[in-house]
Amino acid sequence: MRFILYLFFGFISFVTIAGNEKIERFSNIKKEQPYVDFLTGKVAVFLDANFKKVEGKVVYTFKILQAIDSITIDAQNMQIMDVLLDGEKTEINYDTKKIKVARDFTENSEHTVEIQYIAAPKKALYFLKDYQGEDQIWTQGQGKYTSNWLPSFDDMNEKVEFDLVIHYDSDYEVIANGKLLNSQAVNDSIKRWEYDMKYPMSSYLLALAIGKYEKVVETSESGIPLEMYYYPADKDKFESTYKHSKQLFDFLEKEIGYAFPWQNYKQIPVKDFLYAGMENTGTTIFSDAFVVDPIGFNDRNYINVNAHELAHQWFGDLITETEGKHHWLQEGFATYYALLAEREIFGDDYFQYKLYESAEQLTEQSKAENATALLDPKASSLTFYQGGAWALHALKDMIGDANFKATIREYLEKHQFGNVTTSDFITIAEKVSGQDLSDYQKIWLEAMVFPSKEALDILTKTPFIKRYLTLASERTQPIAGKWGTLATALDFPINEYLGQEVIYQLEGDTSKESLALFTKAFETNNIFVRQTIANTMNTIPGELKKQYESLLKDESYATIEPALYHLWANFPADRAKYLEQTKDIIGFHDKNVRILWLVLALSTQEYEKGKHQEFYKELSGYSSPIHHFSTRQNAFTYLESLQAFSDQSLVDLVDGAVHHNWRFRNFCRKVLDNLLKNPTIQKKYVDLKVHLSKRQQDFLEKKLTP
Repeated sequence: MRFILYLFFGFISFVTIAGNEKIERFSNIKKEQPYVDFLTGKVAVFLDANFKKVEGKVVYTFKILQAIDSITIDAQNMQIMDVLLDGEKTEINYDTKKIKVARDFTENSEHTVEIQYIAAPKKALYFLKDYQGEDQIWTQGQGKYTSNWLPSFDDMNEKVEFDLVIHYDSDYEVIANGKLLNSQAVNDSIKRWEYDMKYPMSSYLLALAIGKYEKVVETSESGIPLEMYYYPADKDKFESTYKHSKQLFDFLEKEIGYAFPWQNYKQIPVKDFLYAGMENTGTTIFSDAFVVDPIGFNDRNYINVNAHELAHQWFGDLITETEGKHHWLQEGFATYYALLAEREIFGDDYFQYKLYESAEQLTEQSKAENATALLDPKASSLTFYQGGAWALHALKDMIGDANFKATIREYLEKHQFGNVTTSDFITIAEKVSGQDLSDYQKIWLEAMVFPSKEALDILTKTPFIKRYLTLASERTQPIAGKWGTLATALDFPINEYLGQEVIYQLEGDTSKESLALFTKAFETNNIFVRQTIANTMNTIPGELKKQYESLLKDESYATIEPALYHLWANFPADRAKYLEQTKDIIGFHDKNVRILWLVLALSTQEYEKGKHQEFYKELSGYSSPIHHFSTRQNAFTYLESLQAFSDQSLVDLVDGAVHHNWRFRNFCRKVLDNLLKNPTIQKKYVDLKVHLSKRQQDFLEKKLTP
């Protein structure tokens, strides 16, 4: 599936989009190029999965705000084929990072620049194989820079109205920002998709995803098309994956008080994504680890990520931070509005407990030497996300709900499609509320220490948190002195947070009083209270064996996994029974239950001894790149503990050590370093090198060289 470059450019043409609304440009933003404003970007690309390359052309229109002698466009390690300025070929200076076009540009003049290029991106655009061995391609611009696959702008203050034309194999779905205007065959195998955006956005929010997908389209109360994509093999998981999606959308649009700013909203799951999700303009790409069945929904659902990335469509996409110092304006806002949306589904106790939980984490973080203020560009994710959410919650508590909503609405209306600072937000909040917020800024935005007392004062306005803290205060008391309080907390109707607190306080206690409370906890039939028992009761008293065995029937993979292991470890005589009972359970996307089951089956000599080779083959096979990296990580973890790497799993480990997902890559490298301490493994890898790609061989060679 490869075209000669000149043929490719021959069939690319750009669609003129009529009716684009004029967007006000803001001049108070510190841009890298303050004297030029790039207005539109017409992009056409051909993606080659075989060679992992992009061949493309982009035409930018731009206006000169003040006379300058050059413009620059970011382009990382590309082959620049041709550059035309106002339709004429022009010389450029290109240092593999920036394209510089020199010209005496006069004030208020408008121009076009056309760039034809080839890119083989090492990041920001990823070429994979899905679980059926089909192509899958997706982008991740934030933190990686779209300029790795498209000449564009790393400066998030440069906002451009992009339109995309994408050419790819007609057997695939091609999804990108904006409204699909047209899709048509170019020839027998290639199809062309044309996407239109109406409004400007930062380059890092440009996105595309290609793969084997089907979709369901719903319509919001305000008339926005909601496109939800899924793999054909996951049709039965669609409802549980996207549960409450329309409800979340409708709630956030009303709560924020500003109409959804884009033409439509798409959500696409992809394999081996770098994060939980990414809020590309109108197009959220998210990890397919959140594709769950009805049981998986109970433990690891997509709702929080769904709401968080959706909230970013306003806070991050419609308005964008000017620099890292103001990152909380994106992540803190998205975290808080996601929590508000979750409250609609899970209730106020959930909302209050999550705030309490994050306050505890932030308080603990404040004790660290590297603690930072919310306005520090080097602040931790916990600070930007949870600390930012708390800053908003405190502001709402201070100025009142009506003033808070009015502030948000005016903030978005004034700065729509522009870039913002914390000062922009605070100025509007002071104007709307009529309050001086200087003390608020010092306490919640500028202080390095999280204001735990102020947070507690806000939390304890709710009866639930008061009750929870009263129960938590019993942690240091002996069981005899608090038995009645703990028993009352388990009364019907059970509050799951109070119930879990009871179990934490009983951990390791096997007295008769505690056994009675455990029995009562089992009988609540609350999935999360029972899950806490499964996770904390390592030694199972004989008196509770029957109740503990019932955990294997809970609709919770997060319960079944620890319950199976603890039962297997505590009652050797019944191991075969437990394995037989759970032999058909797979678990989450990472196959947590199945992989544990295989390890336990291999460790149980009397169980299906004739199938042990088959079990090992399955376990070892989960290290293959055809699986999600979380599945592979589970497999590698157990293979290392069993010291049972096959030749193929050793090859797979090196593949993981150069994987694009840095968390998985680092995990594999640690395992590999441990294995290479063994001279036998070193010798084996010398023989296995022929089975590795050039990149993998180069990496391994460095590891093997003293």
